[in-house]
Amino acid sequence: MGLQTQMGDGIRAHILAIVFFLILAVLLTWPVAITVGSALENEGDAVLNAWTLGWDVKHLLSPRALPHAPNFYPYPYTLYFSENLLGAALLAAPVIAATGNPILAYNILFIGAFALAAAATYLLVWSLTRDPEAAVLAGVLFAGMTLRFGPSPQLQVLLNFGIPLSLFFLFRLFQNGRAREAVGLGLSFALQASISVYHGLFLLFGLLVLGVERLVHSRIPRRVAGSRLLLAMALAGGILIPILWPYVEARRYVGGRSLGDQAAFGLLSFLLVPHGHLYARLPVFGEIHRYAHVETLFPGWVTLGLAAVGLLRRRSPWRRPFALLTLLGFTLSIGPALRLRLEDPPLLTGMPYLFLWMAFPAFQAIRVPARMFVLAQLGLAVLAGLGWRACRSSLPRARRVFGALLLLAVLEAYRGPFPRFPMPTSASAMDTWLSQQTRETPFVEFPTLRTLDLTADPISLSRLAHQQFSTLYRCQPTPIGYSGFFPPLFWEVADRLLMFPSREGIAFLSDLGVRAVLVRSEGWLTGEREAFEARWALFSHALELVQEGPEGRLYLLKPPRPGNGSLPQLIGKAEGERLWLFLRWPRGSGPGRIALTPPRYILRWRGEGRDGLIERTVQGALPQALPAYVTLLPLTAIPMPSGISRWEAVLHLEPGEIGRRSFPPLPPLELRRISEPEEIAATLPVASGFEELGLEFDNGGLLIALVRSGHAFCPGEVLEFTLFWTVTDAARWRTQEATPVVFVHLHDAHGRMAAGRDLPVDFGSRPFREWKEGEIVMQSYRLPLPTDLSPGPADLVLGLYPIGRPDAASRWAIRSGHIPLREPGAAQIARVEILPTPCRAPEEPFP
Repeated sequence: MGLQTQMGDGIRAHILAIVFFLILAVLLTWPVAITVGSALENEGDAVLNAWTLGWDVKHLLSPRALPHAPNFYPYPYTLYFSENLLGAALLAAPVIAATGNPILAYNILFIGAFALAAAATYLLVWSLTRDPEAAVLAGVLFAGMTLRFGPSPQLQVLLNFGIPLSLFFLFRLFQNGRAREAVGLGLSFALQASISVYHGLFLLFGLLVLGVERLVHSRIPRRVAGSRLLLAMALAGGILIPILWPYVEARRYVGGRSLGDQAAFGLLSFLLVPHGHLYARLPVFGEIHRYAHVETLFPGWVTLGLAAVGLLRRRSPWRRPFALLTLLGFTLSIGPALRLRLEDPPLLTGMPYLFLWMAFPAFQAIRVPARMFVLAQLGLAVLAGLGWRACRSSLPRARRVFGALLLLAVLEAYRGPFPRFPMPTSASAMDTWLSQQTRETPFVEFPTLRTLDLTADPISLSRLAHQQFSTLYRCQPTPIGYSGFFPPLFWEVADRLLMFPSREGIAFLSDLGVRAVLVRSEGWLTGEREAFEARWALFSHALELVQEGPEGRLYLLKPPRPGNGSLPQLIGKAEGERLWLFLRWPRGSGPGRIALTPPRYILRWRGEGRDGLIERTVQGALPQALPAYVTLLPLTAIPMPSGISRWEAVLHLEPGEIGRRSFPPLPPLELRRISEPEEIAATLPVASGFEELGLEFDNGGLLIALVRSGHAFCPGEVLEFTLFWTVTDAARWRTQEATPVVFVHLHDAHGRMAAGRDLPVDFGSRPFREWKEGEIVMQSYRLPLPTDLSPGPADLVLGLYPIGRPDAASRWAIRSGHIPLREPGAAQIARVEILPTPCRAPEEPFP
């Protein structure tokens, strides 16, 4: 009878604890509960999480389609450009299946994350101590630290209950050696890793450290423990390999993060609390807020005090493993270098995290190493539970003290009310029209992003996130998106959308496969709509209006003109003692003009003359996006001594991947050209607008040529041009301390500077230090023309300066004998004609 009463009391305590955690979850996340189906706490990561849940649940039973989400069209594996949240989708599936509302599912998980983390920690500590008070306190402390972790709560950070749950099964495995504990360990680890790859990596190293520690002090034979661990690993691996393998495929397109890309860390982050926190207005914490920090990592006084007691006052067998876990999480969260503040120079380089980054490629996808502090959070919370158990018996009125500590722990968990941003709850007529199309109809929407510096403009990020979310009910893909990684082609699309419509912008989107353009009536900022409509008036003839209503207008792009079936050609031109080899690639000659991976080529040249046989091999990559007006690409310039009687050039071209577009890929080509002496000197049939420059800079760069998108432009149009660069002095070029920036100025008919734009020389390309000597690199630039630009001739003026030093005195000197300098360190590279208004852009700008 006594045993039954004791068991009943235990079950009652567990139920009360869970109810308590659920009530706390609602209160600490308030007012999420009253807008649970219609609003989110921010318009960035929260929208991304909700969209991911919606896409996952819709395609859980379609594993082939699941990785290829509709963002960043035409890239494949786009779901895996960020956390795929598949484990969270399993939890959200009943809600979305019943309501069709991913916003509701997200908010339920957002609230439930606190309760799940607290309950899992409660289970862990109760199994170690059989003390409900210590377990409740540890659960509140761990979940509370998670809730205030970071400036923008994300599901992949909040849903960390799998970490304490996995440790629960790990410790039980070493206590009884049963196979079911190994199964629980494998399943709980797999669930946590499928929710967050971040936490899966962190948990893996936590399990390794604690597994070794427990193996040394195991109560069961090591052979049994080892076999059970192998069972857990096999089960987790069997589940996770097919789930996580697409990350390997996705990395081919987005790469990884360098150490410089990973968010820096300052020790003062350990004293940082959110702005709405209980301590935020205290002088010491307020002073720390003056500095920029990545995450808010202050554990709280209750956690620190009780963890110190648990570590020092009682000789519990569980002190050592959780002290190790705390030390591991603290050390690794510092990242590759130790700093006091983010802006300070490193106090110590080569921290242990650096080894993980170098040894394990998965860590090269991590942006915020500070998130590894989650291991220290759990270690501190468990030590705090042990601390309360150690000191409770010596405290008078222990229950009142426990209540006071629990109340303070709850107050320390509260980060202030979460902001709420309404989300659209119904689809417009334009959305319905798109969803009813039987043919794939990729779309872009305006207003869209306002700048390429996305991290500095929350409005641009919000628009990208909302347009990506709209793919759930439009059922159509879009070439933009919001994610942890942005693929290279995104920046080509983004730069054209900033100045859409334009001649090249329309042609580029058409070649990419975009078919629909949505122009919203709402959402524009002051002056934004007027500038867009002024450009739109020049190109209204290029699009077909199919829907118009209060929400806005929907247009269809005209499909690209079919090609004549011609294939790319290799042609040459003799210039002094050099032979220039070009690839003529007419528009419509194949789908390879826009590729997801750069087309690669190998060019082999062989000449016969008085000095015998001369051979040369050149390897390189074509641009991922070849503008519609560029039909001629210089590949290389080969020194050709006199006396060459016969020469031969063979080009093997391997087109890049074309992604999800429907037409067949261009097959590999081998192009051959054999020329006699009189053919070598023949004039090269250049494309319209192709101008050779030969502009050499003191930093080792040579601007070979320029191609413009036209000769005459209307005011308000976008003048696009493409530059062809090569490196003449590799040592000087690669040892530059700062990235070279190209500045372009337009001087109007009166000699005044009327427009200008600055972009890094390697914008949209490989980093400039990776350019090889003799390789020719193509860069495209767009310059918006003012609507009040004076008619008449206008001159393009170009120069280079080190990034951060735009003053005229810092510009690199130019060596050129035939190109006039219009400014210090700036040469006149082209002249265009500005047409009088009113005027209209050509209907077929690029034949």
